[in-house]
Order: sequence, then C-alpha cells, then structure tokens
Amino acid sequence: MVDATTKTPALANFEFLPDLLAVNDAGEATVWIECGTVTMNKLTKVTRRMPRARIVIMKENERAAADLRRDLDDQFDRPERVEILAWPGNSYKEWAKTVGDSIEAFGEADGRSINGVVNGEMVVVEFKTF
Repeated sequence: MVDATTKTPALANFEFLPDLLAVNDAGEATVWIECGTVTMNKLTKVTRRMPRARIVIMKENERAAADLRRDLDDQFDRPERVEILAWPGNSYKEWAKTVGDSIEAFGEADGRSINGVVNGEMVVVEFKTF
C-alpha cells in the first residue's frame, strides 16, 4: 500500500505512517518501508509495536545507507530489526527520471530487487543490503 492511513486496520492507533506497507491476508503488517530519512523515535516505536514485521529503510545511495547503518548500530537499541536497502551506483537517479506525476508500473519485486517497466522504461535493480 502506498497510501496507507490510520484507517488501515494494521495501523489502528498508530501516530506514524509508513511510506509503503505490505499486509498479509489477515490484514497484519508484514513489511513497513520508509524511503529516505526516518527518526530514531519513529523506528523505536515501529519496531516495538510491530515485532513480526520486516522493517526496511530505502536510501538513495550506498554512502547514505552505510552512514545510517553506522548510526543505528551506535544509537539504536535493536539495529538488527532494521534492514537498509540502497540503490546501487546511479540507479536512483535513473529511477527518478522515469517517475513522473503518475506511474504506470508492472513487473516483479522480490524484496531486494526490481525487474520491471516503469512509465515505458525498463528498470532492473539489485539493491545493496546494509
């Protein structure tokens, strides 16, 4: 879900919303995704309130991902709960060029890669994990 709200049953009574959310057939959150910057306070609350969900932060480059991993390892009480995925090389910039005001996308994503077509452009990305 790209547009999850507090009306989404898995997010009832949450003061925070994810950028992307995946739920199972029972409506329970299975993947919580943040894109870009996220606060330690938000991560703390999400990891505590969603102990079984996969927590992922997407960063636009490997340097930003490595910096965040270092910060999490130094400051966060459960850094192993947070997976950081980075767009390799210049692939984020290429992705951003294909995305406009509206997105028509189809293909496959397996949690660490994308193989598809976005707005008529082929997109193949293997994310780096931190």
